[in-house]
Amino acid sequence: MRPEVFEYFERAMEMGASDLILKPGSPPSFRVNRHLLVSEDEALAPQQMYDLFLPIVSASQQEELRTRFYVNSIFSYRHQTRVRFYIFQQREGLAGSFRFIPPKVPTIRELGLPESLISIAASPRGLFLIAGPACSGKTMTIAAMADAINKRFARHIITMESPVEVIYTPSQAVFTQVEIGKVIGSYSEALTNSLREDPDVIILGELSDRATVEQALMAAETGHFVLSSLPTMGAGQTIEHIVSMYPPGKQEEARSQLSLSLIGIFSQMLVPSVNPFQAPGVAYELMLVNPAIKNLIRDKRYNQMNTAMIMAKREGCVTFKESLEKLIRNEGVNQDIVRSLLQELEE
Repeated sequence: MRPEVFEYFERAMEMGASDLILKPGSPPSFRVNRHLLVSEDEALAPQQMYDLFLPIVSASQQEELRTRFYVNSIFSYRHQTRVRFYIFQQREGLAGSFRFIPPKVPTIRELGLPESLISIAASPRGLFLIAGPACSGKTMTIAAMADAINKRFARHIITMESPVEVIYTPSQAVFTQVEIGKVIGSYSEALTNSLREDPDVIILGELSDRATVEQALMAAETGHFVLSSLPTMGAGQTIEHIVSMYPPGKQEEARSQLSLSLIGIFSQMLVPSVNPFQAPGVAYELMLVNPAIKNLIRDKRYNQMNTAMIMAKREGCVTFKESLEKLIRNEGVNQDIVRSLLQELEE
């Protein structure tokens, strides 16, 4: 007899859900194209939650759950679908959140992203950042760029994640995938070691602290293409966030170093469609560094970044306003949200 939690996995995959939420006191809920669909099942009972999760939690993770009250890991379901799960204690007992990783890496075109990301992925060196709030598709954008490299170039790509979500199938490239917290202690330590492994491309799950930022900039300066993400929105905010990791006396140096190594920043957010079973639209900003933008970064004039991107439209820069105005013409996308976002930009 198949465990109950696997029944929920099957339902989620049949619906094309990206996420599944199981918590006591509520029926199972499925996230489909950014819409939360609450099932008509009976509410889950607190006493059934531990046994519900037991088939996917190892003995060591059970101990972790008892001592730390949460587990964050990956489960391979049917040897083809990877499920990232977070099981945790909350007021009513154990609850779980599950994210389904597509077995096949989608292409940049399939994700509805600008094809200029393909040429950016071909860069031989420099730092390129993917920014956006949680659940905005950053992981899949990075994966699509990595696979674009894989299909075109013979390069050694080292990925560092916590945990490893996407498993790549080598085509032209060679992949080395490192799980932070499992085989090595931190991003900065993994990044230091990666430079001894003859990489061409380094992919970091997130620039989480100053030590990691410093190592990433050094890797970019020494002839590697570094790809990473941040939970920020917009080029100016992203640069300001990175620089704020440094003490005041080091921030000028950080801005100078960033202006020399940064290729660009792609910020994205998903705009739900009216139909929950239709893919969301993508609103984005693409900032590509040119001499004028280098000067703005060095001089801390982040508020002029948007104007500089408008001036650099022919060079490939795209503002959020331009992207949202295109979505206005897409009748399938929720127009109320698009108009609200445009209004925020005007303010």
